[in-house]
Amino acid sequence: MILCLGLAADPTFTAGLRAFRRAGLDFRPVDLPSLAMRGNIRIPLDSPGDTVLSIGDDRHRVGDFSAVWCRLVEVASAAPTPELAAASAGQTEALARILEFVPGRVMNPPLREASGFTKVLHSVALGEVGGWQVPETCLTSDPAEALDFVRGCRTGAIFKGASATKTWATVFEPHHESRLPLLVRLPVLFQERVIGPDVRVHVVGDRSFGELIDSPVLDYRTVRGVNDYRPLEPPPEIAGGCARLTAHCGVPLLGVDFKIDRVTGEWFFLEANSMPCFEGYDERAGGAISRAIAGWLGAEA
Repeated sequence: MILCLGLAADPTFTAGLRAFRRAGLDFRPVDLPSLAMRGNIRIPLDSPGDTVLSIGDDRHRVGDFSAVWCRLVEVASAAPTPELAAASAGQTEALARILEFVPGRVMNPPLREASGFTKVLHSVALGEVGGWQVPETCLTSDPAEALDFVRGCRTGAIFKGASATKTWATVFEPHHESRLPLLVRLPVLFQERVIGPDVRVHVVGDRSFGELIDSPVLDYRTVRGVNDYRPLEPPPEIAGGCARLTAHCGVPLLGVDFKIDRVTGEWFFLEANSMPCFEGYDERAGGAISRAIAGWLGAEA
């Protein structure tokens, strides 16, 4: 039996549950906002597997499950009262720590891959594991350094936030120069622009599912109805690097992002998401990603 921790309002979570149902898996979903509002967690300090999640009359002992699928989305900021916000934040922190020690398979332990708190460390460290090159990068709060970097970029530059917070990449244009003095308040990540299609590779264990995305805009996630999506079998060196990455990080599910230089054909690693929203990619892949997730969770340890 699989314990599923997530949000009933999260499309990725509900897509996963539908896939488990189609696969004939026995699972028990737990809605995290409901747990915060109406439930509780009992944690024996000497036996994490005996942790019990209760919502009304429903009680789930973590150690009774052969596997756990978790999408611990932060919801405390949306809580209607300070008390519920504190309860939600505390429960999320507790679950993240408990899942490091419970028996059985876990997809994905939330604390296992933590390099994403800073994008430079993340791209350099994980790119080295995969054996991939990354775009020329400059993280700075110095306006002069930023301007020198941008002017030295052969194909132009992009910029984005440097932390783990979701951010949109933006092409650096001449009118942005007047805003560079704002860098003294907060560093920004600049990169040389790679002109060409995006590739998202979803990795489940050692299996890779690739999709090539050609878009008229820099960040294909910001538009709908104009992107060209095509299935793509990752080259052996990319697939092998992705498998090494899941093993290195200790997380069996990753969404790995690349850019391909349209002129040279070179692949550049951007980042790897340990909690990817995979449902759109999965739908276009005929359910292959969710079937692989179900297979991994349902496999005997």
